[in-house]
Amino acid sequence: MSDTRLLEHVWPWIEQQFGFALRDAVTDGPVVAPLAESAQHPLFAIRAGSIVAVAAREEWVGAIRSIVEDLHPDLLFSVVGTYELSRVTLPDDVSVWGPVPCYVADRTTWKSVDDDRPARLSPEQVGEIDWSLFWHCGGPNSLAHFGIYEDSRLIALSSLSDHGHNIWEIGVDVAPDLKARGLGTAVVGAAGDFALAEGAVLYASAALWNIPSGRSLRRMGMRYAYSAMLGRPGPFLVPPQPIGEPLPGTPLYDYYPRWAMNKGILERPPV
Repeated sequence: MSDTRLLEHVWPWIEQQFGFALRDAVTDGPVVAPLAESAQHPLFAIRAGSIVAVAAREEWVGAIRSIVEDLHPDLLFSVVGTYELSRVTLPDDVSVWGPVPCYVADRTTWKSVDDDRPARLSPEQVGEIDWSLFWHCGGPNSLAHFGIYEDSRLIALSSLSDHGHNIWEIGVDVAPDLKARGLGTAVVGAAGDFALAEGAVLYASAALWNIPSGRSLRRMGMRYAYSAMLGRPGPFLVPPQPIGEPLPGTPLYDYYPRWAMNKGILERPPV
């Protein structure tokens, strides 16, 4: 179940994508509407409690409405939905990504982390970041960055991005060879403490397949509020297999043999 109280914090931002009072438009079924001029993506879909809504480019609305009416919300907000919606958007070089669980926290839910390793980065340090490595973070123009260095090497980074409406998003990356050391939790904790001290509300997302990140966000007091699907310019991107494990040391096996897996998946194009 989503946290409806925390959802109220981000609801004005969500409605900004639609350009009207979304709850007033919801009657007996999903809403499909043209994007507002203020929308950040060429397609934006949410599932929040009983509300299912898709905002898209006006020329896509008719075809998308047919798909939405044909698919149960459980199917729409799954890999089925990303494939079917992308059939409409890909001729215009836009692919659909998601669904992505979206988490929110405020002062009443946040759990600080007692870890003194992270420090706020200086402008000079931000200028030296390899953004192809820390690509989940907000980039050089973020409000603030918090990092951990080891032997002069940046090994973990979090960022804070301002979405308006008092919502600050946390992005995080850890060097691929240094997982499972609490580095991500430490830098996210530093970013979250800073944002809340500034009076902001925290927002973060973690893909369904990224089990460790989702667990970490929930441990820190971030609560699931809604799911989103986004249209992104560029090629169709396929999510990876789940990472992490249900219990430490659990053997993980492919259910399907290798020969039955999708051999048409190409390596990720350069960022």
